[in-house]
Amino acid sequence: MKSPKSELWVGRKDELGALCHAIPRGESRLVWGPMDSGKTALIEKAVSQLSDRERRRCVFWTGPASGRHLLSHFVAQLFALGDPFVRKKIYADGAEGPPLGQWLGKQTSLRLRGILFTALRQGQYRLFLDHFPAATHSMARLMKEIMYRCETPLYLIARGFSQDAIGYAWSLYWHDTLRLRVGPLSGREARDLLELCIRSCSLGSLDLTDFREEILLLSGRLPGSIVRMCELAADARYHSGDRIKAKLVHVDYLIRSDPSTTQPANTVLP
Repeated sequence: MKSPKSELWVGRKDELGALCHAIPRGESRLVWGPMDSGKTALIEKAVSQLSDRERRRCVFWTGPASGRHLLSHFVAQLFALGDPFVRKKIYADGAEGPPLGQWLGKQTSLRLRGILFTALRQGQYRLFLDHFPAATHSMARLMKEIMYRCETPLYLIARGFSQDAIGYAWSLYWHDTLRLRVGPLSGREARDLLELCIRSCSLGSLDLTDFREEILLLSGRLPGSIVRMCELAADARYHSGDRIKAKLVHVDYLIRSDPSTTQPANTVLP
């Protein structure tokens, strides 16, 4: 799941170092911060620096899911990754290829759980949950079993660490050492990113007299906000002569960022 904006990476040295230390060691983390602070990009950057073998053991889920949906997804992805135990079970039922989806639909949650848990204990996988809703009691219990019974690290990406933000999963990330905050960039980093975006979006020919300061202020120095507003600013609809209407760009950015208007897609890191 490589981000098309990966070339616009700036800063985050400490956060990246902490995550690159935790993932190979199999240490679970809650990666939290406001919308567009770059949490998903940070995960992608960290995973991209793993060895090929370690990277192939990282499996993502993005969006809401029931417990059964999550079990089915992870079993299917471990099959795709060639997990020997999962393949043995599925081949024994003659369900390889297109019938896999039908096979998954016929399995009980208990059997899927048993297959997944055994594979996780044997395979040293890392599981990532992004854009995940606040966990219910049952979902938090499933997450706990994955983390402790299966000894499999689970990386939850969220906008906070309170029960309001992540539901009952808060008890799994109860200590500061289990939480990694992703906040605004420093002033220098934000300016460096803005200059990269100006070049990437071909904004250099426009009058940027006030644009730079307005974008830095309106974005709150959040990298995703800077990138997305610069992308919008490239559209001639936001131009008045050779000047960019930054406040209008910001309004449209906020509208497009409304979670009620978007539905995250399920993704798996290759």
